[in-house]
Amino acid sequence: MCRFNGTVKVRTFIGNGSVSVSVITSYTYTESLELQSHAHEHAHIIIPLEGSYYISFLGREYHLTPGQIGFVPPAAEHAFSCKGLTITLNIPREMVKPVDLPFLTENCILPVDEKLEPLVRLIRQEIDDPLGKKESLRYLFYFLYDKFASRRFLVSLRYMQDNYSSPDISVADLAAMENYNVSYYTDWFKKNVGYMPSEYLQKIRIDKAKEILATTRYRVLDVALQVGYTNASSFSRAFKALEHMTPQEYRNTIYKKEVPK
Repeated sequence: MCRFNGTVKVRTFIGNGSVSVSVITSYTYTESLELQSHAHEHAHIIIPLEGSYYISFLGREYHLTPGQIGFVPPAAEHAFSCKGLTITLNIPREMVKPVDLPFLTENCILPVDEKLEPLVRLIRQEIDDPLGKKESLRYLFYFLYDKFASRRFLVSLRYMQDNYSSPDISVADLAAMENYNVSYYTDWFKKNVGYMPSEYLQKIRIDKAKEILATTRYRVLDVALQVGYTNASSFSRAFKALEHMTPQEYRNTIYKKEVPK
């Protein structure tokens, strides 16, 4: 079951001085929802409270659970289903800064730490309270948005995104970039990004490899070298761990989809 919770109006000024009104809508899924898919111009903020929420877009799949918040970019066709109580905020496209969009799309899961737990409770209260001042949800959203977007300023994260093809990236080097020791850095990175540094680097490399496999005829070894692996076997193991198939099997599925019926 899905319950529509109402709207939040956001006034925005356009070039000629006139005012347009953007609207944040919210829905609460109170029961299991079968797999559906659609696309729309607004973005989503997804907050599972009980059970789990499945979402896939741009060739990637995510399983959100309580303690995580998800972001779905505007205009992205996505499939979704849920098992349990979940809040979904529909965020007008103009409320997402274009400069932040590539990062938010790539890093769309935000772990809920002790600082964000009160924010989640406030969002839920504002949505559930029929007499509440719904405009306050706008301020809560902007606070949450800042938490999502601020992670793009992590020096080590940007380094991994720019240098994933290098096989010599070490956690010790990444920790030094942030002026932390390795133990503190790994915990700090996990809290901010939702992955261990090595997991995040592997995710970047495999995502890049999928792009190459889908658009070129390069050998698996050549693809491995391009994304930072020194041999085909280690690349294939990492690929299968994330995608549950080998690089060649993934390429075959892509080519089968392109064959006209």
